[in-house]
Amino acid sequence: MNSKIRQVAKQLNAGCSSIAWETSDGKHLWGRNYDFNSINESATIVVPRKIKYYTAGTPYDHNLCEKNIVKAKYAAVGVGTTAMKVTPVFYEGINEKGLMGGQLFYAGFASFPDVPRPNSQELNPGYVVTHALLQCATVDDVVNLLTKETTCINQSIAGTLPTVHWAFSDRSGETVIIEPDNQQMTIYRNTAGVMTNSPDYRWHKQNLLGYLNVRNEEFPNRNMDGIEVTKPFKGTGALGLPGDFTSQSRFIRASFLKYYGVKGKNEEEGIQYLFHLLDNVAMPLGIVKVDNNGNQQDYDETIYTATMCAESLKFYWKSYENSTIQCVDLNHELQNTEIKCFPLKNQAPDFQKVN
Repeated sequence: MNSKIRQVAKQLNAGCSSIAWETSDGKHLWGRNYDFNSINESATIVVPRKIKYYTAGTPYDHNLCEKNIVKAKYAAVGVGTTAMKVTPVFYEGINEKGLMGGQLFYAGFASFPDVPRPNSQELNPGYVVTHALLQCATVDDVVNLLTKETTCINQSIAGTLPTVHWAFSDRSGETVIIEPDNQQMTIYRNTAGVMTNSPDYRWHKQNLLGYLNVRNEEFPNRNMDGIEVTKPFKGTGALGLPGDFTSQSRFIRASFLKYYGVKGKNEEEGIQYLFHLLDNVAMPLGIVKVDNNGNQQDYDETIYTATMCAESLKFYWKSYENSTIQCVDLNHELQNTEIKCFPLKNQAPDFQKVN
């Protein structure tokens, strides 16, 4: 097994922030940041209907089994990799029914049984987003898939176990958070639509209690025993809002942004506004330093940000190197019979000269 495949497998454990939102005219949106230090062999990929793929195993691990071959019901588009050859791996995406969602890092908490439940399909944790988007039309279908029809098993991909949890949303506006705790799936229905990484969703909800004072309104000037305290600045309502890049702080910040953020009037405006929210929980290059194998210093960064709309089936993204928003309309790809790939990263910034 070569080192490139091992690195691709490690990318399944990227740290992220996700937000589900809506527009004033009723469009449902979902978006996420992909935070890591590499994204090799990845692209924006379109997977067609009826394609066959495996729910578990890879040729590199020599553990493929014909009973795990299934056929896609729906077409989907999102960022992912075809490096595993037998199964296209989505990090996130949207399918033709408007189901949207993705995986986020869940270090220290994710746990999976070694064997599947009786009469259930084996499912590798790294294949969950792919399997859900290619088989499910709604969040109800996803819950049924992951709690009844399949068992996420303790199976590595090229030496890496995907320790992840998932968020899915659909045209109903509901966002479901699914977490693999104590070798079983914990399901959170009708959530606030915000998720980051560890700890679990229940802990993040409770942590919000410490920030009930944070608001978008200014605090008034005060007279303190004859001393007039007049603010020479604005933004006092958000005093105490954490600005670091830990998972818990990003969850608080994303929740604040979603709660007070102005919704777009339509899809185009809503997508722009959602990108702005995600920018506020993104990791600039050089800020989060990581130790890579003990001898090489590297940085986590928000390599790309992706957003999507359940009604239009459009998938949008921008990369760290090029902030121009790119888009694939899944409606134009529904007759494809082969996987199609679009470059994720364009190294050259796309500046528009106006003089």
